Amino acid sequence: MLFLPAKVVEGLLVIGCSSLYSHIFVEGAVSAFNLTNTTIQLLYLILAGWMANSATRYVGEEYRADEGRGLFSTVSTIYVGLCVLVAIGCCITAAVTQSPVYLGGALMFCTYTAFQVLNAALIQLGRVKASILWSLTSAVLKLAVAFALVGGKSNYPSPFPAIFANTIADGVATIGAVFALSLPVVVRLKYFSKPLLNRFLKYGVPLMGVSISVALLNQIDKYLVVGFYGNILYAYYSNNNSIASGLFTMISVGIMRGVYLAVLRGWREGGKAAAKPLLDQGVRLYLLIAVPAVAGLTAVALPLSRFLFPAKYAAGAPVIAYTALAMLFMGLTEYANKAYELEQSTVHVLQNSAIAAVIKVVSSVILLKILGFTGGALGSVVAFASYFIITCVRVRSRFLFRVAPVSLVRIIVSALLCGAAAFACTLLPVGNLIRLGAAVVVGAGVYAVCIIVSGEGREEVQAVLRRLKR
Repeated sequence: MLFLPAKVVEGLLVIGCSSLYSHIFVEGAVSAFNLTNTTIQLLYLILAGWMANSATRYVGEEYRADEGRGLFSTVSTIYVGLCVLVAIGCCITAAVTQSPVYLGGALMFCTYTAFQVLNAALIQLGRVKASILWSLTSAVLKLAVAFALVGGKSNYPSPFPAIFANTIADGVATIGAVFALSLPVVVRLKYFSKPLLNRFLKYGVPLMGVSISVALLNQIDKYLVVGFYGNILYAYYSNNNSIASGLFTMISVGIMRGVYLAVLRGWREGGKAAAKPLLDQGVRLYLLIAVPAVAGLTAVALPLSRFLFPAKYAAGAPVIAYTALAMLFMGLTEYANKAYELEQSTVHVLQNSAIAAVIKVVSSVILLKILGFTGGALGSVVAFASYFIITCVRVRSRFLFRVAPVSLVRIIVSALLCGAAAFACTLLPVGNLIRLGAAVVVGAGVYAVCIIVSGEGREEVQAVLRRLKR
């Protein structure tokens, strides 16, 4: 009840950041920054994802053992090595290409990676308020610092103010997380643990392959759009993509972080019998929020794009709807993978994600040629739906979440009515902003009424009322 609304606010700030950048930078600078940001996220998944996943998996038990001395000292050593490696690679690339953007990218990698790892640790240790504070601080600074660096101008030709804003924002958040975790008093090189490193490698090395596959699933369409259609259309594609991906990432993280902590605790205390009911509840909660989000974003894609970005960017409005649907399947797959993660059988996740990555490349290339630059997002839908189906088929021999069919029907029908009501508002003979505002309010109202009347949201309403009374 605390974490999810904060993450939705963070998602809205991410969307606001994309909107601001599209107005204060020229299209070429927007494209350069978005491509740099995409590459940094790709490098994080490939190089640091295994470490981040391992640290998240073991931080709770290691913190109870020695207040995290061994874990954080080991993670810090690995992190420094990765930063040096990326810095060397970026310097060489910058020298060869004569492009200083790569030097800024190295700085972004260092602060982005640090905050991702430390923020996950904050959440797993139950320090939700600190996580919310520094996540929101980072999101706000990415807006404010960029605006300050360009001096309030528009059509700024260089992406560096955006690169520096993101570096500074994540750097400030990292410092806050460092002190929230008391790392200055627990991290020492002498506490570096080789047995813990081996444990990380055993759990995390298969996840390196998973990270590469997931990176392809998440990012390859963007590189293909650049290759097929160039930087200008990539700016339209990536900015519209960021609306759905930014909001959905925060929804998924907001729910998953709360759910996974409970599921992991249940697994330790009672195994499958205790963990599976909690996982089932988490998936239902995810669907309760994510399905209407897909319907709503699809309904308002065009007016939303017109409101957030300059007029030319509206050509990429269909990307919002496609990306929202793809992200829905991505989130469901994360829940399906929990059986593998809890049993530490991550090699199966690698196999499934690798198959899906191949599907992503093939489908994106075909759809980009058929539908134009928006086809890359539809390729994501095909790939993530395939990933979800493959995972469900294979993981059933262990255990798979279950949502009551009646709940699923109620949620889907309510979401469809939400989308229909919102879309009807976009056809009103009024200004674009009024249409958009009416669509959001009416769509949300229709969904809330349908969910409450159907009885599906009764428990959630009662929980909110109990909390308010307290």
